[in-house]
Amino acid sequence: MLRGERKLCHFHGNQLYFASGWEIKLKEIGLVSGRDWDQLEPGECVTESKRTNTYRVVLKDGEIVYFKRYLYFGRPLKFYMIPSETAVEAFGYTELAKLDIPTAEPVAVGEIRRFGSLFACCIVTREIPQTITLIDYAVNEWRNLPSARRRIAYDFIESAICHDLGKMHANSFFHFDPKWRNILIRKGGGGEIVGLWWIDGPRSKYLKGRRHDYGMIYDLANLGRNSLSFLSRSQRLRFLYRYCGQNTPRKEIRKIVEKIEVRFQRKPSRKY
Repeated sequence: MLRGERKLCHFHGNQLYFASGWEIKLKEIGLVSGRDWDQLEPGECVTESKRTNTYRVVLKDGEIVYFKRYLYFGRPLKFYMIPSETAVEAFGYTELAKLDIPTAEPVAVGEIRRFGSLFACCIVTREIPQTITLIDYAVNEWRNLPSARRRIAYDFIESAICHDLGKMHANSFFHFDPKWRNILIRKGGGGEIVGLWWIDGPRSKYLKGRRHDYGMIYDLANLGRNSLSFLSRSQRLRFLYRYCGQNTPRKEIRKIVEKIEVRFQRKPSRKY
């Protein structure tokens, strides 16, 4: 059964966990418990780095899934006796779904461990059809729209993000990686935005008490970092007022802005 918990999946061995009905379907790409899957290249590589690769895979029945694999060889103590990034990502999807926040559906999670040390992990998610990342949309389309259509698109996106992020934080859940590349949008037949989904989140968690404010600022700063290339200061402030509530005192908004700007200084935004 697929693990949807933020805890160690197992202590030793090469183990995969599947959603109901998916163990047989994913055998065709070589994803089998006990077999070496850490070098699988089952489809089109869509993202690639030294330790993380993601593949878009078309199954025989036409279903499209994404297989993401992390490798930690040479760093066996990085996730010693703590949850892997893919286990946490699956947990995040499970919790977002419980909150009725649109997100991806995980269908398999795997880990290769040696007595608690993590050497590789993977996750398989179903494709969310006809979507693109928010950053791709902003760079390639939104900037080129007429001002009236650009404003309509932005209003939809702002409203959806404020609603979803506010709901997460109200329930003490924090994404911890809400970059624009981790938000998917779908367009309707007329080019209008009709849906928004949250993906990834390999560090997502619940935080309470004093840590709640830390998680809030962390999410808002990560979300806002890309906005520096696309939105005016007044638009960014309007977003905060919408997120916090229109009756929030200006002094409180100013404190949030100051904390966000400190995080911006620690990690400057990439310019688009």
